[in-house]
Amino acid sequence: MGKSHREWAGETDFLNKEMLSKQLAALQGPIFYIAGPPAMVAAMRRMLTDAGVDEDDIRTKEFSGY
Repeated sequence: MGKSHREWAGETDFLNKEMLSKQLAALQGPIFYIAGPPAMVAAMRRMLTDAGVDEDDIRTKEFSGY
């Protein structure tokens, strides 16, 4: 598998409250889906709840063994 020939024009910064606020009209309302290693899932959940996202709007799936 080779590199894409297309240039990426999207965000390249860390995913954080500021980036979410810039990309979304509101942090309340969307359902957020997080999947990955347990530590990453926990960190993303914490970041979202600290940003004011309701726990009921977060869905997670942890994948161990990477």
